[in-house]
Amino acid sequence: MTAPAEILLVANNFPPVQGGSAVVYGALARLAAPRVQVLAPRTSYVDGLPLIGWREHDRRAAAAGDGRAGYRVERLDLLRTPIGGPAAGRWGRAGFLLHDLRIRADILRAVLRSLRTGRIAALCIGELVSSGWLFSVIRRMGPAHLRFVVYIHGEEITTRDDYDADWSRRRRTLAAADAIIVVSRFTATTVRDLLAGQAAPPIHLIENGVDFARFSAASHRPDLIAQYGLAGRFVFVSVCRLLEKKGIDHAIRAFARLARADADVRFLVVGSGPYAETLHAIAAVEGVADRVVFTGSVAEADLADHYSLGDVFVMPNRALASGDTEGFGLVFLEANAAGLPVIAGRDGGSVDAVKDGVNGLIVDGGSIDAIEAAMRRLCDDPSLRAEIAAVGIACAAAADWEVKAQQFVVACLGRSDGD
Repeated sequence: MTAPAEILLVANNFPPVQGGSAVVYGALARLAAPRVQVLAPRTSYVDGLPLIGWREHDRRAAAAGDGRAGYRVERLDLLRTPIGGPAAGRWGRAGFLLHDLRIRADILRAVLRSLRTGRIAALCIGELVSSGWLFSVIRRMGPAHLRFVVYIHGEEITTRDDYDADWSRRRRTLAAADAIIVVSRFTATTVRDLLAGQAAPPIHLIENGVDFARFSAASHRPDLIAQYGLAGRFVFVSVCRLLEKKGIDHAIRAFARLARADADVRFLVVGSGPYAETLHAIAAVEGVADRVVFTGSVAEADLADHYSLGDVFVMPNRALASGDTEGFGLVFLEANAAGLPVIAGRDGGSVDAVKDGVNGLIVDGGSIDAIEAAMRRLCDDPSLRAEIAAVGIACAAAADWEVKAQQFVVACLGRSDGD
């Protein structure tokens, strides 16, 4: 049985959901156990389907193992309304609002139930836009000692949102917090700019960590090499959710230029997402459909071994006109841990994860020429690859999740254990 928690983390993106923020929250909860309790969904807000493997995940989370305590995850059907918005017409809008109210009522009951234990000292929300409403409600209904913390990755404060077109809701939530956690210097600056002229709460920089033991132990599996036809090939690899901001479209165009001169190069694209169909079309138009391998979603247990299939990791992220951008780029650290030099875009918080010429190369993600030059440089220079890869391994080893979890607890509780 797990000990009583002190921090309630409300996270819409939580394992077994795949993606950067889900990895972050999963790692923090596991390593800060038993001081963290989690409220998460059991259904995807993207497609409305049950999250595969959530029961098994939560059983493992609750069980102590390897000298660690477990932690508790409570699941609700949804923590936000599904993507797509209301149907057309007045009744469609009314139905959507009613559904949203029911979801909020379920969340409120669950949060208040957790607070009644008397042990919870901090409420941390993992999604600013969809969960920010909790602060104002719980301030009126919850205990006076409760601290309010918001975890910010980046895109949630840079991207325009119809629900909060003038950013006023987000400003109110941030200003009402007792502490704000950010994952990069870029995100910290964006938060300060958004709150300009207001009294801002303390901002804690906790850069994303990496499960170094897991990714550094990735193996070069013969079955995967055969499955994807990579034997004897030089492989560029991307691992990410397939979104426009990740820059895989320009990376494919840059790769096509290299492939015309070198028949032995391949591009392995690992992941799924709404931009997948566009990327397939780009590969076909560029004449490299037979040399760009799309894996689709892969099992979490196989993820590290997919990194190891590559020689160079490529994700030349860029900021979009909507403001959407990369908040940090956890995948860069994972690739470094797997022994790969990386190519990253210079927009957003990726420059905190990747230092140009140190653990990777930074490029203009909007320039196919720049991406091509970086890919060609690392492809043609094995000494440079080895040098950057070695430093990257050291950088990843230093990004210890254990330390991040300790920082998370201190930021949430407003004190260290000695205070």
